[in-house]
Amino acid sequence: MKNKSGFHIIKIPVLFNAVICIIILLHSCKDKSGSLLKKDAAAPGIIEIKYAQGFNIEDFGSYKIIRIYNPWQRLNGKSITYLLGSNGSEIPSSIACDMKINIPVQRVICMSTTHIAMIGALNKLETVKGISGKQYITNDWIQTRIENGQVVDVGYEQSINYELILLLKPDLIIMYGVTGEVSGILNRLTSLGIPVMLNAEYLETAPLAKMEWIKVIACLYNELDAAIKIFHEVEIEYNELKNLTEGVDIKPEVLSGLPWKNTWWIPGGRSFAAAFIRDAGGKYVWEEDTSREAIPMDLEAVFLRAGQADIWINSGSAGSIREIINTDQRLQYFRPYIEKTIYNNNARLNASGGNDYWESGVINPHIILKDLICIFHPEILPDHELVYYRKIE
Repeated sequence: MKNKSGFHIIKIPVLFNAVICIIILLHSCKDKSGSLLKKDAAAPGIIEIKYAQGFNIEDFGSYKIIRIYNPWQRLNGKSITYLLGSNGSEIPSSIACDMKINIPVQRVICMSTTHIAMIGALNKLETVKGISGKQYITNDWIQTRIENGQVVDVGYEQSINYELILLLKPDLIIMYGVTGEVSGILNRLTSLGIPVMLNAEYLETAPLAKMEWIKVIACLYNELDAAIKIFHEVEIEYNELKNLTEGVDIKPEVLSGLPWKNTWWIPGGRSFAAAFIRDAGGKYVWEEDTSREAIPMDLEAVFLRAGQADIWINSGSAGSIREIINTDQRLQYFRPYIEKTIYNNNARLNASGGNDYWESGVINPHIILKDLICIFHPEILPDHELVYYRKIE
């Protein structure tokens, strides 16, 4: 049976006997990471995490433990422990956690569009009762429910409507934090008796690592088996596509981004954007850089380094050549501008400008990779039609 996202979901048996896992728990020592079990994918209770760095999952059959590591930027050594179990679950009283979540959740509020995409892939969109930033959401089903008043916008940061959140009576709010200021919001919500889970998928620097967070979302619905299957199918296709580019003789030099108010935030050489370029058989102009964060540079410095790049991608909100030149007249001297080899990841916009690349793209890294291979090496995928990208004319 296919879900709303077109994935086939197959139920597979529960992997671990709950009684055995509890015995192991009671007789195990914590390792340096704070794990209740040894960090070994083959050990009972440990769910294999292949790419993501920001979480781990321990499955004890009747309950699960999820740890989220360093859930906002420039944080080091911080983890949050979530205990997931249903009412009546046999959970040892010795287990310490920061937050208990009753599962499966029935009413959730999503503070990011990526959360909606992952929930949609699991065919659980009917549980979404609140969102943040309705203008950015591209999912048609959710948009219809927003128009009908079945899903409401609760705001974000300083504009959060706490009274509305209380009226919605959510089982859980899934949110993210860019800076430590989110801890204030988190404390207020929890003081109101509302469970909150921080999702740090956006901090991952590899496409498959981002998508792997679907395993975290799936635990909230007791759908981990389905998420593992969905992820595995995408992983196989992504790596098969990546292998197609390993033997290319010529790798085009690629520039990414667009200046904003005289500053060009260049993606770091170990960033998400750089990983996509490498995997698609491109040569990122700043590939030797070792940072994950964006690097602020002035336009002159970017021109000296990347003015002769072969291809330019991810050019902000620009929808046309004219819009690019309106940003800064000096951009007309960049080779990709002259040769019209600019491709932007805004082919799927809603009426308000919400970009589906930042929504469903998180669960479709294989499709994004196809787009980029088609742009960099059209001879490899001659029949592929661009989905998230389009050529800027």
